[in-house]
Amino acid sequence: MFGIDLIRRVPTKLITLIFYYILPVLLLIRFLVGTIRGTLLLSISIYWVMWNFCDPRPYTPASLILWIDDLPSESKTSVITTTITVLGFLIAFHTGTLNWKAQALAELKRHVASEIESFFTEASKLTFEAQMYSESLVTAVNLLQSQGPSKDSIFAVTQALKKSADFIETRDRLSALSVEIHRISGRHYSVLSTVWGATKALEDCASAFGEITEKMWLRIPSIIEGHPDPLSEFLLQINIKDCMEFSEICEINSDFMNANSGGIRGLLLAPIVGINFSSRMSLAGKEKMFTEAMQKIRKRK
Repeated sequence: MFGIDLIRRVPTKLITLIFYYILPVLLLIRFLVGTIRGTLLLSISIYWVMWNFCDPRPYTPASLILWIDDLPSESKTSVITTTITVLGFLIAFHTGTLNWKAQALAELKRHVASEIESFFTEASKLTFEAQMYSESLVTAVNLLQSQGPSKDSIFAVTQALKKSADFIETRDRLSALSVEIHRISGRHYSVLSTVWGATKALEDCASAFGEITEKMWLRIPSIIEGHPDPLSEFLLQINIKDCMEFSEICEINSDFMNANSGGIRGLLLAPIVGINFSSRMSLAGKEKMFTEAMQKIRKRK
């Protein structure tokens, strides 16, 4: 609470200055005095400075050993015992802390990966349904224009009219998901930022999904019962260009979203699942599919 209250009271420019210029220094200090590797690095640095710029110089490792050797037996025993005790405690504490942090972070990553998978599974399913409806409108228009009021064209128009309510429901849900994806990114940013490229990949997925939801506002056919010429009215209400553009953007961006969301999930679960020889052999003979998957991850055309 104190941290949030402080951020609300301090000027924004000062907060930005602290975050980008002072915080890295504080993190470095915490690393140097709060971890074994940092303490070792700090000790070596202090020793180097004292050796080069101070007088008298500190003992070399050989001089230190000789000094300890000249101590009485009781003192040598005490020094060695104390050193072993301190090192053992530090190693045990450091190992226990690392294991606890790794386990907690792995559980958080598993939760985030599961939520991202659930979101994009639904988004992909609804996008496919919307795409199929858009293509059904194009098919109905093409049949009417090429065959006139034939059995196939009338059936296609009838089905398109029947499924219009389902498409509206699907579109409303996609609209809600287009907002939810940004909430996921913000809610799990602290975890995603611990994995190289995960935040950028999720932002790209959100951008791709946004392009889909931007193009999904097609004009839905609605014909009053008893209309004297429903087929002509159907043709007037359908913008075939918009339908084709929506279908195309779904085709391109769905593959991109699925590939990158799967990549994010893989990155998050990598410390838990890992990869071994069996994983590598499962890809044997699938070089073409692997190449296509990598192309879908890289960019959208």
